[in-house]
Amino acid sequence: METVTERADRSSGEVRAAALSYILPAIGFGIPTPFVLRYLARTHELPMTPFGFRSHSGPFEALGRDRFIGLGAVLMVSCLIDALAGAWLWRGRRRAAIIGISATPLTLLMAYGFAFPFLFLAIPVRLVLTARAWPRLR
Repeated sequence: METVTERADRSSGEVRAAALSYILPAIGFGIPTPFVLRYLARTHELPMTPFGFRSHSGPFEALGRDRFIGLGAVLMVSCLIDALAGAWLWRGRRRAAIIGISATPLTLLMAYGFAFPFLFLAIPVRLVLTARAWPRLR
């Protein structure tokens, strides 16, 4: 039999997991983006990663440097929205889940356009975690 305290701890853990599923990808993809865009503006090419491929290289690259930089700014805004949703989720706010779910199509587009496979993987995880946390949000 589960005690009230154990149930509250589990509930809090589910909400925090949902929050982190928004915050961590936002940090992981949002922080490097301005540096990548600056490098691109300066050198006219995307920087190489230690893993042997160009950072942020995906279908958006074919649109040209100026559009790519504009879409990079959209990516940073998308990451900011996700981070804000995650911070509010951490506090148990239902509006955060609504914002996060609403921002998912934009995040999905950015994941595709910049070829971020880990962001693709994070999207269904965050949706499932948000659904599990939903009853505990106020």
